[in-house]
Amino acid sequence: MIRFEGVSWRGRVHDVTLRLEAGACALVGANGAGKSSLLSLLAGRASPDRGRVSLAGVPARARQAAALRGYVPQRITLPPGARVAEVLAVAQYVRRADAAALEEAIERLGLAPLLPRRVTRLSGGETQRVAVAAALLGRPRVWLLDEPASALDAEGLERLADWLRDHVAQGGGALMSAHRLDEVARLAQRTVRLEGGRLVTGVRGKV
Repeated sequence: MIRFEGVSWRGRVHDVTLRLEAGACALVGANGAGKSSLLSLLAGRASPDRGRVSLAGVPARARQAAALRGYVPQRITLPPGARVAEVLAVAQYVRRADAAALEEAIERLGLAPLLPRRVTRLSGGETQRVAVAAALLGRPRVWLLDEPASALDAEGLERLADWLRDHVAQGGGALMSAHRLDEVARLAQRTVRLEGGRLVTGVRGKV
């Protein structure tokens, strides 16, 4: 489902080969380990200097790949004058999601009370919830979550964990990043450790 084949990029990633077929996996490592760079390459935001990156057999930069993935970057920026309901409506349109998918995202992340609120009035954890809901609308096959535990509160993290378990049970996949394994222990079934842009351990854990 997720493949890096001999990938190197801008001195931040060095000859990474990694194949993940199913389930939820965490990229674990310190700042500068290459976690966000790998997720950004999978998100199609850049092309590797060497090697290939693909999702479900589709090159990550191909137009068809956009519908396969939901990407939540580490730094979230929402339109400052918008209300939560408007942000989600735009996401629904962009992702071509139906009303049921929108309602599911709102319910999964407990966003109903926030819908009329402007995004400038949200806490960091609430902002993260909205960003996750917007990215995962339409049930993309692969979730890309850059440090999902960094801003979510305990309730938000538990809601995401519940949704992720159902996603994986239905054959979906997810790749996320974390500084330490304990940050995503409720989310990831397997781990990969990175140091200095290099893979230092293979996939560990259970499917």
